[in-house]
Amino acid sequence: MSLQQSPAVRAAAPTRSRVAAGIRADISDGTLPPGSKISERDICETYDVSRTVVRETIRQLEAEGFVTVKPNVGAVVAEITYADAQSLFEIRGALESLACSLFAQRGSLANKHRLVETIKVIERAMDGGSLEEILAAKDDFYDALFEGAGNPELTATLQLLHARIQLLRRYSLSAKGRNEYSLNEIKEIVRAIVAGDAEGARLAGVHHVAQASYAALPRIFETTSAHSPDAATS
Repeated sequence: MSLQQSPAVRAAAPTRSRVAAGIRADISDGTLPPGSKISERDICETYDVSRTVVRETIRQLEAEGFVTVKPNVGAVVAEITYADAQSLFEIRGALESLACSLFAQRGSLANKHRLVETIKVIERAMDGGSLEEILAAKDDFYDALFEGAGNPELTATLQLLHARIQLLRRYSLSAKGRNEYSLNEIKEIVRAIVAGDAEGARLAGVHHVAQASYAALPRIFETTSAHSPDAATS
């Protein structure tokens, strides 16, 4: 006998996805900073959903690492420790470099044109734009990169990862001189992809994430150490 979900259950899934996406975006852009409490009432009112949907969404976000549920406190935005940041950069380096390699192997001409156009947007944003504008321009680059890789499972994993790592990108891009270096690294990735050099694209991707980690991790270490002497090793 086959089991079928009720209409109510089927309807709840897209609603929960919409709420989860909104909360992730608020965490990524700093609207909900690490350690801040997530109000179930506010979410219900903002998204016009029931408490049941909110609680299911919070459980999902907790499993994804965005939220921590504390006894007698409730759901709070998870804080990224120094060790967390190291792990995220390691995963990001492995997966992004794979995306670069796949793009070089299978990306279409239209994919490559779109990727090249994102460089112009990043350059304009870095020429006097705000950090928010730079992050948005780089998001466009990554969207084009993931699309060109042609692997939906990899794209889904990377998009979730990038939502968590957005805070780390703020640390790296705010480092002195990082914008110029970051732009040059991205251009190397694009050059290798356009040339169809899969190994060159992979190495350029590894290098870009490594340089981002070198810029971000010392700043994260200083921040976490200022709050707790043991935070860096937690």
